[in-house]
Amino acid sequence: MPQDDFIANLERLQTELPHLAERAMMFAMLTAEGTAKRDAPFTDRTGNLRNSIAAGVTKVQEHEVEGALSAGYPGIGASMEYAGFVELGTSRSAPYPYIWPALQQIVAQRVFERAFEAELRKFLGA
Repeated sequence: MPQDDFIANLERLQTELPHLAERAMMFAMLTAEGTAKRDAPFTDRTGNLRNSIAAGVTKVQEHEVEGALSAGYPGIGASMEYAGFVELGTSRSAPYPYIWPALQQIVAQRVFERAFEAELRKFLGA
């Protein structure tokens, strides 16, 4: 019987892993979204660009999960055509990066890994 329980639990884990990864990725991307909004180095007199910063999970497959953080692009966030120019700068204006630093921070702090570990522990009842 214990072997049957073990196999059943492994099968259940295999089915649930993409969902656990999706929740962990969403947590990581929402953390990056908050960081980008809070730490954006530009003056945003209308608040539109800052409010357009949005996170999402864009792909969930059996062995892969992807997240996105953007500002001003259709589909994720409001349409703010100038968002990329603020992030990257132009020939006439300096860059004010806010997306890339937020992503670098969640990678450096291992936010996804820690969130995935927490989801796994919850699933296993540990």
